[in-house]
Amino acid sequence: MKMFKVVIADDEPLAREGLALNLQPYPDFQIVASCADGYQALDAVEQHRPDILFMDIRMPGLSGFDALAMLDAPRPAVVFVTAFDRYAVQAFEAHALDYLLKPLDPARLDKTIRRLRDHWTTHKKNTDHLLYTLAQEQPVHMLAVREDGVRHIIRVEEITHISARGDYVRIHTTRRDYSKKERLARLQEKLAAAGFIRIHRSHLLNRRFLEHLEEGPIAVLETGQRLPVSRNGYKVLNRLLKG
Repeated sequence: MKMFKVVIADDEPLAREGLALNLQPYPDFQIVASCADGYQALDAVEQHRPDILFMDIRMPGLSGFDALAMLDAPRPAVVFVTAFDRYAVQAFEAHALDYLLKPLDPARLDKTIRRLRDHWTTHKKNTDHLLYTLAQEQPVHMLAVREDGVRHIIRVEEITHISARGDYVRIHTTRRDYSKKERLARLQEKLAAAGFIRIHRSHLLNRRFLEHLEEGPIAVLETGQRLPVSRNGYKVLNRLLKG
């Protein structure tokens, strides 16, 4: 029998306790962390690498939708648990595996449990590929970065460009810079829908900060920063400026 590692995230203590109690009849579902907000959920997923994340939507600081968007692949199966049925369509558009309403109905939870088990035994490989593909079509609005044990939430609209530094990237924003262990190619896929362009093997540019091109070729940003541009990158940027 496969053992499923579970993380629960809800700002209401009674809701967390109630869900944990309802999961007791399922011995293959092992709760490894209980979180009070989206930030704690991100930390718990990073630390425990759970199979399943039961998460509320309306939480202070970071909503369930925002937390879901910042989860790195491979991410757990996500089940939203909320008191508001108006979020159902948005939840499935965000590629949640299921959606439960509070107060929990044991029969409905049992259906979700069976769906989660089936997800692993039958569909997980194909579903992972589908979720990854669909995720590239959704604009990402925030990135999570951990530096010196502190998690920072970066608004994508504030990122001017991202540079490769070996196994790390340097994320440059209008306020400060951050380091993150990530491949530039992965961020290129994640941020394509948000208007980021690979202009060089070492640089990813937020197109909204492009000021003009100079000989070299060099991309000059609105912030005054200057980035080298490859031949292919020059063609893309030149078409962008002319268009």
